[in-house]
Amino acid sequence: MTEMTKEEIRRFLNHGTFTGKLATVRKDGSPHVAPIWFVVEDNNDDIILTTGRESIKGKDIQRDPRVSISVDDQTPPYSFVIVNGTAQISEEPSYLLKWATKIAERYMGPDNAKSYGKRNSVEGELLIRVKPTKIIGQKNIAD
Repeated sequence: MTEMTKEEIRRFLNHGTFTGKLATVRKDGSPHVAPIWFVVEDNNDDIILTTGRESIKGKDIQRDPRVSISVDDQTPPYSFVIVNGTAQISEEPSYLLKWATKIAERYMGPDNAKSYGKRNSVEGELLIRVKPTKIIGQKNIAD
């Protein structure tokens, strides 16, 4: 197992259509984990995702912004990145549409990006920006 460089972490997080697993803190202090689609902002390490205001993760983040995201490659020799951070929320419509469309392009392709972006940027959706406080990346775990 080898530690990833900052450049390798960025490349890994942007690779293909890996999904993230977002951990939030429930009201009772227990963890909640849910799969997410995300993108990494070009000029920093912020991770951008969307969720419903009334979803468990949406409610958790509104109450407690501490989050963790795990992304892993499930093919040998196996690698992973864990991002701990603080979530910031925006409901600004044009900002939400911009990022929901970028996320949709990554996971649904350019032909479907606009329609999925519109679908995921309606009233009741939240744009979540995770500002990393710690990032860990390990590669070649099976070597």
